[in-house]
Amino acid sequence: MPQTVSQVRGNLGANPKFFPANDAEHRQAYWTANVYTNRRVKGADGNYQDDPRGPEKNTVKFWGRTAETLNRLDLRQGDPVVATGYQGEPEAYISQQDNKPYAHNVLNGVTLCVDSVRVEQRKEREASRDAVATHDEGLQASAGYGADWAGDGFAAGIDNDPYAAAQSGPVR
Repeated sequence: MPQTVSQVRGNLGANPKFFPANDAEHRQAYWTANVYTNRRVKGADGNYQDDPRGPEKNTVKFWGRTAETLNRLDLRQGDPVVATGYQGEPEAYISQQDNKPYAHNVLNGVTLCVDSVRVEQRKEREASRDAVATHDEGLQASAGYGADWAGDGFAAGIDNDPYAAAQSGPVR
């Protein structure tokens, strides 16, 4: 009977756990991680917002050589990942907070990789935040010196832009 391959995309909720192979007990290497995915829901005002129930939690499991390879990747909490695999039996548990039964999805993994697109998006967001902070600090510093930047004799303004004369026509 064919099975459907599922995909989970999100962030590692905690550092993954690795259990090495044990030949004496005939046990394969085992690697497991929790992947959290934000859920978005449409609010009463028509805008999308984070689900008040919190993120969706999926447990991803790997065995054998794949588990050993994933352990060498040194993945950590918060790393964005994409995992594919087959749906496993849900892990049921009783919450210690309210004594109610819950379950989370299990994915018997086939592949797992770092989500490089999300890594680059994070870098861009952090760089733009740093640029805004640096720009704001520069504006605050220059406000105390008026038109001259730190008294170096250079009057800031478009009238004395040394590159203005080099331009001949519109920039394309």
